[in-house]
Amino acid sequence: RERGCGLAPLLQALGEPRPPPQLGPLLCNLSQLPEGRRGLLDRSRCSVQRLLPFTQYKDSTVHRRGIVGALRNCCFEYGESPRPSCPAPRWPAA
Repeated sequence: RERGCGLAPLLQALGEPRPPPQLGPLLCNLSQLPEGRRGLLDRSRCSVQRLLPFTQYKDSTVHRRGIVGALRNCCFEYGESPRPSCPAPRWPAA
């Protein structure tokens, strides 16, 4: 079913009772691009919060692996060598 362009329709499809299994791998592929990562990390969309429950999605291994891959890709910037794009946690000294 056609929904339009952009990331919003893909994220909207996550809210369906049975999201398409190819949605996870598609989001993983999109998250390899800087624009895709920016879209997924845009706080106004709450994309990461929408993706997190699917890390334990039992109905489709393909979907679950794609979502986990997308989240992993969002944690790194691509360039010469992968480096964390999220700040490292600072733990109190013991």
